[in-house]
Amino acid sequence: MQEVNNRLASLDVLRGFDMFWIMGGSSLAGSLISYLGWPCLQPIARHLEHTEWIGFTFYDLIFPLFIFISGVTMPFSFERYLTSHQKQSLYLKVIRRAVVLILLGWFYNGLTTNLDFANARYTSVLGHIGIAYFWAAVIVINLRSLYQAICAAGILAVYFLLMKLVPVPGYGVGVLTPDGNFASFIDRLIVPGELLWGSGDPEGLLMTLPASVLAIAGALAGNLLKNREINAYRKCFVIIIAGVACLCAGLYWGMYFPLIKKLWTSSFVLYTAGWSLLLLAIFYLVVDVWGIKKVFFPLMLVGLNPLTIYICARGIIDFKYMTDFIFGGVMRIAGTDLSPIVLGLCTLICEIIFLYILYRKKMFIKV
Repeated sequence: MQEVNNRLASLDVLRGFDMFWIMGGSSLAGSLISYLGWPCLQPIARHLEHTEWIGFTFYDLIFPLFIFISGVTMPFSFERYLTSHQKQSLYLKVIRRAVVLILLGWFYNGLTTNLDFANARYTSVLGHIGIAYFWAAVIVINLRSLYQAICAAGILAVYFLLMKLVPVPGYGVGVLTPDGNFASFIDRLIVPGELLWGSGDPEGLLMTLPASVLAIAGALAGNLLKNREINAYRKCFVIIIAGVACLCAGLYWGMYFPLIKKLWTSSFVLYTAGWSLLLLAIFYLVVDVWGIKKVFFPLMLVGLNPLTIYICARGIIDFKYMTDFIFGGVMRIAGTDLSPIVLGLCTLICEIIFLYILYRKKMFIKV
């Protein structure tokens, strides 16, 4: 059994697993299911896309899981600052990380391309991660584990009350439509530029508060994993129990406050926290406890440079052109039916090769 050290290999692999679906894994799986045409696989296909509004699919978990993982790393990355009483330096690090992610989000949205500041979209996935990380970090830095959990529960409760009890002008109380919900109303009042769906945005400002609960949940799990006095199997057991409890609580709450990813409802956050905890337990058990790592090396490459591949895939590097240049002949031989599968697989191979080169050169872009 491998002891927990300052870096959990399972976190890199889990982060890589999460990013894999964004960088082409979902498209490849969808193409394969479409090609096979097996009726038994059709229910899986719907989980490769986001839910339109109310409900949950596997693809809805990708974003929350990434925020959760950022929380798991907090106890490890914060430790040397807290033990040496360097809170000020830690705050500066957290603020810098949040600001850099917000700026990168603007870059990802194309703000630097057209410089149309009046009509730009200032909310973003990266900005959402940065702000949620900041809220969670402030709580983790200043409170012990029990009070972190209480604070997380309080955030979800307050968000629930705001969304259900505060009236929105022109819509009324407790309306959870894209236009009528309280979070979208706040975005229309405060956030400059354009919102994703005009009247609201899934990465809105108020929604960063419930999203921060995922990072707090991750930090609580990270504290447990960092504790060398607890047996590794007991850690897995506790995390699994916590995960099942969150799943059940999320589903129950969902009967009164529906699971809506685009609003980061409290039930959705609890439910995705449950799945995140279960995945963490599985990956920790397999990778860190049992030491099965070699088979996960490609995912580890992705997990070590997630920001790099996310930004580069935006268009900085044309992986599809690279794929056609290297594997164009193979795709033509494969024929029309198989070409989407071969294209998806070969694109992933090119991305992994790119990340392997960075790994060999010890180039890791972090914020």
